[in-house]
Amino acid sequence: MNLQQLEYFKVVSQTNHFTTASNILSITQPALSKAISKLEEELEVKLFEREGRNIKITKYGETFLKYAESALNDVERGIEKIQDMKKNNDNVISIVSTYCIGATYIPFLISNFLNNHTDVKFNFNNQSTEKILRDLKDGKVNFGFFDNIEKINDYPEIESVLVKKEEYVLIVPKNHHLANKEEVYLSDLKNEYFIAYNDKCSDVEKCYSDFIGYTPKIYAEPSESSILSGLVAAGAGIAIILNTPLINTNKISVIKIKDKIDDKSIYMVWNKNIIHNKNKMEFKNYALNMSKRWRDCR
Repeated sequence: MNLQQLEYFKVVSQTNHFTTASNILSITQPALSKAISKLEEELEVKLFEREGRNIKITKYGETFLKYAESALNDVERGIEKIQDMKKNNDNVISIVSTYCIGATYIPFLISNFLNNHTDVKFNFNNQSTEKILRDLKDGKVNFGFFDNIEKINDYPEIESVLVKKEEYVLIVPKNHHLANKEEVYLSDLKNEYFIAYNDKCSDVEKCYSDFIGYTPKIYAEPSESSILSGLVAAGAGIAIILNTPLINTNKISVIKIKDKIDDKSIYMVWNKNIIHNKNKMEFKNYALNMSKRWRDCR
């Protein structure tokens, strides 16, 4: 038994005539008769009584018709529900990034895109680079952002583009003795207490030491950028972070670092084997256009 048989049975019961029903269903009358006969065989009852050229539904047929119509209606509602879900999903863009990029670059990127795409929703998570690559390969997310592409060769289906390079700056509270300086050397900060962003590094102190060239005095290791900024603004310490428009300069002073520090490279990645819908393609093109503007300005 299948949905097609139920649909045939429903139309025949409404018309009480095989020829009329076959015309409505756009099939031959013998094919329709055969389908109804097979359904009767499966149910082991007669659904219709033949009266010359006309037919009459039996008591078994009347009972079965209620359930057949209910089943067909349920399937129709299910199809409509799935279509609604697909439509809503078309408006959802799922992106993932490593933790530091997720706290700085991504909010700026998303907010600008939403200004002209109010119907779009974002699903956003922070993950490790390895997890981002696996999820892109499996089609679980649409786009990823991270700074290390060493492992990307292990994923031939993943395509990457450098979209931004962010410079590192020092942030200090407004009442700090360095607040009025325009530039500082890292060596000037050896006696300072640091608020070190915890980018899921197994050893934050070592990561920071490798970065600045000496072992710093770390006061706190928040994993949220808002907490880090809040601690700096409150005078708990200083921090080295990416220079983004999200820094609240009303409470924090931003100071350039004289030492040669490599900028943080931000790559956008996606699965080139997956076809994206209109909204996702517009976001991808938007991010790439932002990247082009950034390169043109350098």
